[in-house]
Amino acid sequence: MSQDIDNRLRSLRDELDEIDRRLLESIRDRIDVCARVAHVKRAFDIPMMQPARVGVVQERARVFARAHDLSEEFLVSVYSTLIAEACRVEDAIIESEPAVSRTASNTQRR
Repeated sequence: MSQDIDNRLRSLRDELDEIDRRLLESIRDRIDVCARVAHVKRAFDIPMMQPARVGVVQERARVFARAHDLSEEFLVSVYSTLIAEACRVEDAIIESEPAVSRTASNTQRR
C-alpha cells in the first residue's frame, strides 16, 4: 500500500513540476514582452507607469478568480508582484542611456 501511495504522489509531483516549468516560462515570456513595451515607451517618450493598464490587468485577475473559484486576493497579489517586476524592468530600459550616447561617451573617454 505504501508503494502505491508513493507512486501516486510521485505522479502528482511530476505533474506539478511540469506545470511549474510552464508557469516559469510564461513569466519569462511576459517579462520579455514588457521589455519590448518599454522600448516602445522609450522611443515615443511615454511614461512607464500606466495606471489604467494596471487596473485592467488586476481586474482581469479578479474576474478569472471569481470564474474559477479562486481567491481574488491571491491572484491580485500574484499580479501585483508580476507588475512590480515589469515596472522594474521597464524603468531600467526607459532610464538607460541611449546606445548612441553610450557610444559617444565611450569614444570621448578614449
